[in-house]
Amino acid sequence: IGEWSLDKRHYGGAYPPPNLDPPPKQANPSTKWLHAAWNEAITEAGDTWPATNAMGTIGWRREGATADEIQKSALASAVVGSHWTWAGIKTLSFLPAGALKTPWGVGKWGIALQPKGLPACAPPRECLYIDFSGAAHHASFDLSAGTFLSTRVGDGEEVIGKRL
Repeated sequence: IGEWSLDKRHYGGAYPPPNLDPPPKQANPSTKWLHAAWNEAITEAGDTWPATNAMGTIGWRREGATADEIQKSALASAVVGSHWTWAGIKTLSFLPAGALKTPWGVGKWGIALQPKGLPACAPPRECLYIDFSGAAHHASFDLSAGTFLSTRVGDGEEVIGKRL
């Protein structure tokens, strides 16, 4: 429902994070039961539950930032129209309307909503999602240094980007 999703296919490459956000109030009762069952299983596993960089139940609907979303975000406003390297490879371009151009094809970018396990993205700070080539990433930016640190969802692989 909207930004909320709980789907076993989200976690084929990584375990879900602890404390999954609850479904919206209007969700089906079976959805609420399944959410409670997952959280109970994770809680029962305690310290044996593996660390993960997977997203929780929020943020799976990634359509690319709208002009209104970009305007409301200081980070997105600063990044739109800019060009960066990705692990030293040119050029990653943050285009209007959440369009992304990379050496590996086109993708999408936007404001990352509540990414789990990334202290650099905890409110009030903002991070962006950068999705291309079938992989989802969350990126924290240091605009004054002209860099970003991207963390791939699932396996946590990190990549540094530099502004051109």
